[in-house]
Amino acid sequence: MIGGHHIHWPPLALAALLALLGFWLNLVGVRPNIVDNAGFGHDPDYVVERFDALAFDVRGEPRHRLAAERMTHYMDDDTTVLDNPVFVSTDPLDPVDVRARRALLSADRRHVHFMDQVHVSRRSQAGREPITMETEYLHVTPDERVMRTDKGVVFRQGNSTITASTLFADGKAGVLSLGGGVRGTYDRTH
Repeated sequence: MIGGHHIHWPPLALAALLALLGFWLNLVGVRPNIVDNAGFGHDPDYVVERFDALAFDVRGEPRHRLAAERMTHYMDDDTTVLDNPVFVSTDPLDPVDVRARRALLSADRRHVHFMDQVHVSRRSQAGREPITMETEYLHVTPDERVMRTDKGVVFRQGNSTITASTLFADGKAGVLSLGGGVRGTYDRTH
């Protein structure tokens, strides 16, 4: 009531007032800048919870599986960040699993960069104990079956241990190259 008169707001005027108020609040409000702990600062264009994808070869046989708790895609450089990713090779000749806290999938989807607490395991074959590897960074090229890192690695099989500063592994050629102060302890019970 103003000056003894009642003011009636038509619904359209009230809606316009609320829209203007919302627009003003959006302009003056502070938008949080999304910064990825791995050093990527982008605004995501989509996020997928409980991501799980299976890749097939030309014959239609499963080749590898990539899953994560969360997949965040960034449109500006077409990269994808994965939280708690799991990569599983379905190749019976190269049965490898890779787990990490984070991963970056390249724009062309050919490279996966695993970061933070990377754990690789090669499932047991022919009665041997499984082989595990730990590092803080691992670059995997699944189609070429190549893994590499310039961070320290620790291999374990039973009570045997090997440490190195660098690694290059080519699953197609059957090559494993370790460098930089390679040391090991071998348990003959294998």
